[in-house]
Amino acid sequence: MPRVVSYFPKILFEKRKVEIPAGWDFYFPQDRGEKAIIEYCRGADFLFVPAASPPVTAEIIQNIPSVCLLQVFGAGFDKIDLNAAKELNLPVANTPGQNAATVAEYTLGVLVALQRKLFTGNQEVKAGNYLSIEREFIVSGLKEVRDTKIGLLGLGAIGRLVARLVDFMGAKVSYYDPYRLDQSMEEELKVTYCSFHELLAQNEVISLHLPLNKDTSGLISRAEFALMQPGALLINSARGEIVDQAALAEALENGELGGAAVDHFSPDPPPVDHPLLTLSAAANDRLLVSPHIAGVTAGSFTRMLKEALANMEDVAAGENPRYVVNGITQTRLPK
Repeated sequence: MPRVVSYFPKILFEKRKVEIPAGWDFYFPQDRGEKAIIEYCRGADFLFVPAASPPVTAEIIQNIPSVCLLQVFGAGFDKIDLNAAKELNLPVANTPGQNAATVAEYTLGVLVALQRKLFTGNQEVKAGNYLSIEREFIVSGLKEVRDTKIGLLGLGAIGRLVARLVDFMGAKVSYYDPYRLDQSMEEELKVTYCSFHELLAQNEVISLHLPLNKDTSGLISRAEFALMQPGALLINSARGEIVDQAALAEALENGELGGAAVDHFSPDPPPVDHPLLTLSAAANDRLLVSPHIAGVTAGSFTRMLKEALANMEDVAAGENPRYVVNGITQTRLPK
Protein backbone atom coordinates (compact mmCIF):
# COMPACT_ATOMS: atom_id res chain seq x y z
CA MET A 1 0.00 0.00 0.00
CA PRO A 2 1.75 3.22 -1.16
CA ARG A 3 2.13 5.83 1.55
CA VAL A 4 1.94 9.54 0.67
CA VAL A 5 2.83 12.46 2.90
CA SER A 6 0.67 15.24 1.44
CA TYR A 7 0.97 18.93 2.21
CA PHE A 8 -1.82 19.46 -0.28
CA PRO A 9 -4.73 19.63 2.18
CA LYS A 10 -7.37 16.93 2.44
CA ILE A 11 -10.20 19.46 2.32
CA LEU A 12 -9.25 20.39 -1.24
CA PHE A 13 -9.45 16.76 -2.35
CA GLU A 14 -12.99 16.81 -0.98
CA LYS A 15 -13.92 20.23 -2.37
CA ARG A 16 -12.68 19.32 -5.87
CA LYS A 17 -14.29 15.86 -5.63
CA VAL A 18 -11.04 14.09 -6.46
CA GLU A 19 -10.78 10.65 -4.90
CA ILE A 20 -7.62 9.34 -3.30
CA PRO A 21 -6.57 6.09 -5.05
CA ALA A 22 -8.16 3.05 -3.42
CA GLY A 23 -5.89 1.38 -0.91
CA TRP A 24 -3.44 4.28 -0.69
CA ASP A 25 -2.40 5.65 2.69
CA PHE A 26 -2.45 9.47 2.62
CA TYR A 27 -1.23 11.42 5.63
CA PHE A 28 -1.98 15.16 5.87
CA PRO A 29 0.41 16.76 8.40
CA GLN A 30 0.20 20.33 9.66
CA ASP A 31 3.75 20.93 10.89
CA ARG A 32 5.91 22.28 8.05
CA GLY A 33 9.25 22.33 9.84
CA GLU A 34 12.27 20.39 8.52
CA LYS A 35 12.41 17.90 11.38
CA ALA A 36 8.68 17.25 11.23
CA ILE A 37 8.71 16.61 7.46
CA ILE A 38 11.62 14.19 7.84
CA GLU A 39 9.82 12.32 10.59
CA TYR A 40 6.54 12.17 8.67
CA CYS A 41 8.36 10.82 5.61
CA ARG A 42 9.91 7.93 7.50
CA GLY A 43 8.87 4.90 5.45
CA ALA A 44 6.79 6.99 3.02
CA ASP A 45 6.89 6.38 -0.75
CA PHE A 46 5.87 9.84 -1.94
CA LEU A 47 6.13 13.42 -0.72
CA PHE A 48 3.42 15.63 -2.27
CA VAL A 49 3.83 19.40 -1.84
CA PRO A 50 2.23 22.55 -3.29
CA ALA A 51 4.57 24.72 -5.36
CA ALA A 52 4.58 27.57 -2.84
CA SER A 53 5.02 25.79 0.52
CA PRO A 54 6.62 24.16 2.39
CA PRO A 55 10.22 24.51 1.18
CA VAL A 56 11.89 21.13 0.65
CA THR A 57 15.51 21.71 1.66
CA ALA A 58 18.67 19.67 1.18
CA GLU A 59 18.40 18.63 4.83
CA ILE A 60 14.97 17.14 4.19
CA ILE A 61 15.96 15.44 0.94
CA GLN A 62 19.04 13.86 2.53
CA ASN A 63 16.90 12.29 5.23
CA ILE A 64 13.94 10.79 3.36
CA PRO A 65 15.56 7.72 1.73
CA SER A 66 12.31 5.78 1.28
CA VAL A 67 10.67 8.50 -0.85
CA CYS A 68 10.82 7.54 -4.53
CA LEU A 69 9.20 10.68 -6.00
CA LEU A 70 8.85 14.25 -4.84
CA GLN A 71 5.66 15.39 -6.56
CA VAL A 72 4.89 19.11 -6.80
CA PHE A 73 1.34 20.40 -7.16
CA GLY A 74 1.60 23.23 -9.69
CA ALA A 75 4.20 24.35 -12.19
CA GLY A 76 6.65 26.12 -9.86
CA PHE A 77 9.52 24.28 -8.19
CA ASP A 78 11.69 27.10 -6.83
CA LYS A 79 11.04 25.96 -3.23
CA ILE A 80 12.74 22.60 -3.90
CA ASP A 81 16.50 22.02 -3.63
CA LEU A 82 16.81 20.40 -7.05
CA ASN A 83 20.56 19.88 -6.80
CA ALA A 84 20.26 17.92 -3.58
CA ALA A 85 17.50 15.77 -5.10
CA LYS A 86 19.59 15.14 -8.22
CA GLU A 87 22.62 14.08 -6.19
CA LEU A 88 20.51 11.46 -4.40
CA ASN A 89 18.68 10.28 -7.56
CA LEU A 90 15.35 11.53 -6.27
CA PRO A 91 13.13 12.68 -9.16
CA VAL A 92 11.18 15.90 -8.72
CA ALA A 93 8.10 16.30 -10.92
CA ASN A 94 5.60 19.11 -11.33
CA THR A 95 2.27 19.47 -13.15
CA PRO A 96 2.99 21.92 -15.99
CA GLY A 97 0.48 23.28 -18.45
CA GLN A 98 -2.64 22.41 -16.49
CA ASN A 99 -3.21 26.04 -15.52
CA ALA A 100 -1.54 27.74 -18.49
CA ALA A 101 -4.85 28.91 -19.96
CA THR A 102 -5.92 30.02 -16.47
CA VAL A 103 -2.89 32.31 -16.10
CA ALA A 104 -3.26 33.58 -19.66
CA GLU A 105 -6.89 34.45 -18.94
CA TYR A 106 -5.83 36.33 -15.79
CA THR A 107 -3.18 38.23 -17.76
CA LEU A 108 -5.70 39.41 -20.33
CA GLY A 109 -8.15 40.34 -17.58
CA VAL A 110 -5.74 42.55 -15.65
CA LEU A 111 -4.45 44.10 -18.88
CA VAL A 112 -7.97 45.27 -19.75
CA ALA A 113 -8.55 46.40 -16.15
CA LEU A 114 -5.37 48.52 -16.20
CA GLN A 115 -5.92 49.97 -19.66
CA ARG A 116 -9.55 50.89 -18.98
CA LYS A 117 -8.80 52.02 -15.39
CA LEU A 118 -11.73 49.94 -14.23
CA PHE A 119 -10.90 50.10 -10.54
CA THR A 120 -10.50 53.87 -10.52
CA GLY A 121 -13.78 54.21 -12.38
CA ASN A 122 -15.50 51.86 -9.98
CA GLN A 123 -14.21 53.79 -6.98
CA GLU A 124 -15.12 57.22 -8.34
CA VAL A 125 -18.63 56.29 -9.48
CA LYS A 126 -19.39 54.78 -6.06
CA ALA A 127 -18.10 57.99 -4.45
CA GLY A 128 -20.62 60.03 -6.42
CA ASN A 129 -18.18 61.37 -9.01
CA TYR A 130 -19.80 59.82 -12.10
CA LEU A 131 -19.74 62.85 -14.39
CA SER A 132 -16.25 64.05 -13.43
CA ILE A 133 -14.58 60.66 -13.89
CA GLU A 134 -16.49 60.06 -17.13
CA ARG A 135 -15.21 63.37 -18.48
CA GLU A 136 -11.67 62.71 -17.26
CA PHE A 137 -11.55 59.33 -19.00
CA ILE A 138 -12.99 60.72 -22.24
CA VAL A 139 -10.58 63.67 -22.30
CA SER A 140 -7.48 61.70 -21.34
CA GLY A 141 -8.41 58.71 -23.51
CA LEU A 142 -8.47 55.09 -22.42
CA LYS A 143 -6.39 52.49 -24.21
CA GLU A 144 -7.46 49.17 -25.68
CA VAL A 145 -5.65 45.94 -26.51
CA ARG A 146 -5.89 46.55 -30.24
CA ASP A 147 -2.66 48.08 -31.64
CA THR A 148 -1.00 47.96 -28.20
CA LYS A 149 2.64 46.92 -28.32
CA ILE A 150 2.97 44.06 -25.85
CA GLY A 151 6.29 42.52 -24.82
CA LEU A 152 6.30 39.03 -23.32
CA LEU A 153 9.23 38.05 -21.12
CA GLY A 154 9.20 34.28 -21.46
CA LEU A 155 7.40 32.33 -24.17
CA GLY A 156 6.67 28.97 -22.61
CA ALA A 157 3.21 27.42 -22.43
CA ILE A 158 1.66 30.45 -20.71
CA GLY A 159 3.44 33.06 -22.79
CA ARG A 160 2.34 31.39 -26.02
CA LEU A 161 -1.29 31.36 -24.96
CA VAL A 162 -1.08 35.04 -24.00
CA ALA A 163 0.46 35.76 -27.41
CA ARG A 164 -2.42 34.03 -29.17
CA LEU A 165 -5.07 35.84 -27.10
CA VAL A 166 -3.71 39.35 -27.54
CA ASP A 167 -2.90 38.76 -31.22
CA PHE A 168 -6.53 37.76 -31.74
CA MET A 169 -7.50 41.11 -30.20
CA GLY A 170 -5.19 43.05 -32.50
CA ALA A 171 -2.09 43.64 -30.36
CA LYS A 172 1.44 43.75 -31.75
CA VAL A 173 3.49 41.16 -29.85
CA SER A 174 7.23 40.77 -29.35
CA TYR A 175 9.06 38.50 -26.95
CA TYR A 176 12.34 37.70 -25.29
CA ASP A 177 13.24 34.22 -24.08
CA PRO A 178 16.67 32.64 -23.53
CA TYR A 179 15.52 29.90 -25.91
CA ARG A 180 14.36 31.48 -29.14
CA LEU A 181 11.62 29.74 -31.10
CA ASP A 182 12.26 28.60 -34.64
CA GLN A 183 11.03 30.87 -37.41
CA SER A 184 7.99 28.77 -38.29
CA MET A 185 6.70 28.92 -34.70
CA GLU A 186 7.31 32.68 -34.51
CA GLU A 187 5.30 33.09 -37.70
CA GLU A 188 2.50 30.88 -36.39
CA LEU A 189 2.27 32.86 -33.15
CA LYS A 190 2.80 36.19 -34.99
CA VAL A 191 5.50 37.25 -32.54
CA THR A 192 8.77 39.13 -33.11
CA TYR A 193 11.93 38.20 -31.24
CA CYS A 194 14.06 40.96 -29.70
CA SER A 195 16.70 41.38 -27.02
CA PHE A 196 15.79 41.83 -23.37
CA HIS A 197 16.60 45.55 -23.37
CA GLU A 198 14.85 46.12 -26.71
CA LEU A 199 11.74 44.46 -25.33
CA LEU A 200 11.64 46.81 -22.34
CA ALA A 201 12.22 49.93 -24.45
CA GLN A 202 9.88 49.21 -27.36
CA ASN A 203 6.66 48.07 -25.69
CA GLU A 204 3.76 49.74 -23.90
CA VAL A 205 3.03 46.61 -21.84
CA ILE A 206 5.54 44.18 -20.33
CA SER A 207 4.14 40.85 -19.14
CA LEU A 208 6.29 38.37 -17.21
CA HIS A 209 6.02 34.63 -17.84
CA LEU A 210 9.36 33.39 -16.53
CA PRO A 211 10.28 30.79 -13.90
CA LEU A 212 12.15 31.94 -10.82
CA ASN A 213 15.80 30.85 -10.81
CA LYS A 214 19.25 32.34 -10.24
CA ASP A 215 19.12 34.08 -13.62
CA THR A 216 15.69 35.67 -13.21
CA SER A 217 15.79 36.67 -9.53
CA GLY A 218 15.83 40.47 -9.42
CA LEU A 219 15.69 40.65 -13.21
CA ILE A 220 13.54 43.79 -13.21
CA SER A 221 14.93 46.61 -11.06
CA ARG A 222 15.58 50.35 -11.26
CA ALA A 223 17.73 50.20 -14.39
CA GLU A 224 15.10 48.14 -16.21
CA PHE A 225 12.25 50.45 -15.19
CA ALA A 226 14.29 53.38 -16.51
CA LEU A 227 14.40 51.68 -19.94
CA MET A 228 10.62 51.32 -20.17
CA GLN A 229 8.42 53.80 -21.97
CA PRO A 230 6.83 56.50 -19.80
CA GLY A 231 3.43 55.25 -18.69
CA ALA A 232 4.17 51.60 -19.53
CA LEU A 233 2.24 48.83 -17.79
CA LEU A 234 3.88 45.90 -15.99
CA ILE A 235 2.05 42.61 -15.40
CA ASN A 236 3.66 40.03 -13.14
CA SER A 237 1.72 36.78 -12.93
CA ALA A 238 5.00 34.93 -12.24
CA ARG A 239 7.05 35.03 -9.04
CA GLY A 240 7.43 38.23 -7.02
CA GLU A 241 11.17 37.74 -6.65
CA ILE A 242 11.67 38.43 -10.37
CA VAL A 243 10.86 42.10 -9.72
CA ASP A 244 12.66 44.33 -7.20
CA GLN A 245 9.68 45.25 -5.02
CA ALA A 246 11.09 48.56 -3.76
CA ALA A 247 12.04 49.59 -7.30
CA LEU A 248 8.52 48.79 -8.50
CA ALA A 249 7.06 50.91 -5.72
CA GLU A 250 9.35 53.81 -6.71
CA ALA A 251 8.38 53.49 -10.38
CA LEU A 252 4.71 53.73 -9.43
CA GLU A 253 5.32 56.66 -7.10
CA ASN A 254 7.34 58.74 -9.56
CA GLY A 255 5.05 58.00 -12.50
CA GLU A 256 7.55 56.01 -14.56
CA LEU A 257 4.92 53.28 -14.76
CA GLY A 258 1.36 53.93 -15.80
CA GLY A 259 0.24 50.90 -13.84
CA ALA A 260 1.13 47.44 -12.63
CA ALA A 261 -0.60 44.19 -11.76
CA VAL A 262 1.08 41.93 -9.20
CA ASP A 263 -0.10 38.43 -8.32
CA HIS A 264 2.84 37.33 -6.16
CA PHE A 265 4.88 39.37 -3.70
CA SER A 266 8.38 39.02 -2.32
CA PRO A 267 8.13 37.94 0.41
CA ASP A 268 4.81 36.20 0.02
CA PRO A 269 2.57 36.79 1.87
CA PRO A 270 3.67 40.43 2.18
CA PRO A 271 4.10 42.11 5.58
CA VAL A 272 1.92 45.12 6.33
CA ASP A 273 4.88 47.46 5.76
CA HIS A 274 5.70 46.01 2.33
CA PRO A 275 6.59 48.85 -0.09
CA LEU A 276 3.73 47.93 -2.43
CA LEU A 277 1.23 48.10 0.43
CA THR A 278 2.35 51.51 1.69
CA LEU A 279 2.06 53.56 -1.50
CA SER A 280 0.61 57.05 -1.73
CA ALA A 281 -3.02 57.25 -2.81
CA ALA A 282 -2.08 58.27 -6.36
CA ALA A 283 0.42 55.44 -6.80
CA ASN A 284 -1.92 52.95 -5.18
CA ASP A 285 -4.57 53.78 -7.80
CA ARG A 286 -2.14 52.50 -10.44
CA LEU A 287 -1.52 49.16 -8.72
CA LEU A 288 -3.72 46.07 -8.97
CA VAL A 289 -2.80 43.20 -6.65
CA SER A 290 -4.12 39.69 -6.07
CA PRO A 291 -3.23 36.93 -3.57
CA HIS A 292 -1.34 34.52 -5.87
CA ILE A 293 -4.44 33.31 -7.69
CA ALA A 294 -3.48 33.89 -11.35
CA GLY A 295 -3.40 30.15 -11.93
CA VAL A 296 -5.89 29.17 -9.25
CA THR A 297 -9.43 28.28 -10.21
CA ALA A 298 -11.57 25.30 -9.25
CA GLY A 299 -10.98 23.86 -12.70
CA SER A 300 -7.20 24.28 -12.75
CA PHE A 301 -6.92 22.88 -9.23
CA THR A 302 -8.83 19.77 -10.27
CA ARG A 303 -6.71 19.26 -13.39
CA MET A 304 -3.42 19.69 -11.53
CA LEU A 305 -4.50 17.41 -8.69
CA LYS A 306 -5.59 14.63 -11.03
CA GLU A 307 -2.35 14.94 -13.01
CA ALA A 308 -0.24 14.72 -9.85
CA LEU A 309 -2.13 11.66 -8.62
CA ALA A 310 -1.82 9.97 -12.02
CA ASN A 311 1.93 10.53 -11.99
CA MET A 312 2.29 8.97 -8.54
CA GLU A 313 0.09 6.05 -9.54
CA ASP A 314 2.26 5.40 -12.60
CA VAL A 315 5.41 5.42 -10.50
CA ALA A 316 3.83 3.05 -7.97
CA ALA A 317 3.07 0.73 -10.90
CA GLY A 318 6.74 0.71 -11.92
CA GLU A 319 6.70 3.37 -14.64
CA ASN A 320 9.00 6.37 -14.86
CA PRO A 321 7.60 9.75 -13.75
CA ARG A 322 6.48 12.42 -16.19
CA TYR A 323 7.33 16.13 -16.05
CA VAL A 324 10.63 15.66 -14.22
CA VAL A 325 12.38 18.98 -13.55
CA ASN A 326 15.75 17.85 -12.17
CA GLY A 327 16.85 15.35 -14.80
CA ILE A 328 16.26 12.18 -12.76
CA THR A 329 13.88 10.17 -14.90
CA GLN A 330 14.12 6.81 -13.12
CA THR A 331 12.74 6.51 -9.63
CA ARG A 332 14.12 4.89 -6.56
CA LEU A 333 11.92 1.83 -6.26
CA PRO A 334 9.10 2.10 -3.72
CA LYS A 335 9.04 -0.57 -1.04
